[in-house]
Amino acid sequence: MLLDGPSTTGSSVPGVLPRPGRGLLVAALLLFAVECLLHSDAVLHRYRSVFAAGRAMDKSLYAAAHCPSVILLGNSRVDNAFDPRTIASEFTVPLERGAFNLGVPGADTRVLAGIVDRLDAAGCLREGGVRQVVLTLDEALVQPVDTLGQVVFFASPGRLWRDGQHHDALRAALRLYGYTNNLRQLREPASLQRFVQATLGPVEAVGGGAAEHLGYRAGFSGLQDAQSAQLQEASSVAPPDPVNVRALWRLLDLLAARGVQVAVTFPPLLDREVLYVAADTPDAAPYRVIATELQRRAIPVITLSDGKPLLASEFVNPGHLNDRGAQRYSRLLAQGLQRVWGPAAAQPAAGRAQAASS
Repeated sequence: MLLDGPSTTGSSVPGVLPRPGRGLLVAALLLFAVECLLHSDAVLHRYRSVFAAGRAMDKSLYAAAHCPSVILLGNSRVDNAFDPRTIASEFTVPLERGAFNLGVPGADTRVLAGIVDRLDAAGCLREGGVRQVVLTLDEALVQPVDTLGQVVFFASPGRLWRDGQHHDALRAALRLYGYTNNLRQLREPASLQRFVQATLGPVEAVGGGAAEHLGYRAGFSGLQDAQSAQLQEASSVAPPDPVNVRALWRLLDLLAARGVQVAVTFPPLLDREVLYVAADTPDAAPYRVIATELQRRAIPVITLSDGKPLLASEFVNPGHLNDRGAQRYSRLLAQGLQRVWGPAAAQPAAGRAQAASS
């Protein structure tokens, strides 16, 4: 006869407790798995249609794989302002590997420096790879504006720590913690739907993949809402952040060390000039210091002007061009590149070198 006694096979019998820590262990393993996935370029690239950082990874991976001759570097004002195919067709010097738009919406110089470091690690800054970079400077690039969480993926935790940005270094090392605010976008039905679609199969970001238009995304009405545009313009008078300014000089130092030619231009803005070239006002003073240092480094500055007025019909909003405007300013940029890097610019330089050697 079997005696009734307490069961040890389940936790439903009164007086019997589950083994402690099992739930915590499972939760920790799940969090660790998600953390590992966030350290994978392939996973972030998979969700390029969901997160801005994923689209930035799409562009970064394409550039590292193809090492274009000319790279257009900047933030969203580059992303939708310059068509590489138009530039290549207007530039009389053949570009062996073409041009590529590496404008990253929401990026600051910490993010851009991290992307350039990735290109260097891939060997793209050597002879036969990237030979020329056009950097489009606005105020946001040297301000800490990482609202899209991209510094988590592209800035080195070690570099952030050495720059005294200990919190950002922690966020970059523990990406699940650093990217939490952006992951909350999945609470929105449209974002969740895109996430599910990207999980089931490849989905390109709005505007097409990096290969389709060589990184260029034409401006359209949904590019940036009015409130975001207003906030961006309101913050334009804020002073540069010292860490971001140091990241700018490190980026330029690396390109110079690799023998990559650099030119700087400023984005066309409908209602104002960037503070780098604005009148001598207190707000402009720290930006004029940056412009002076660019001049000291003998980095050519290309002015995008054809003597004609700016047209509201060429802008999505006061700070971003639409495709019509992009075609106009892509041609102007190609003409400027022709002046600084074309055959006519090379001849005087060769003459000066010959005179110095004689």
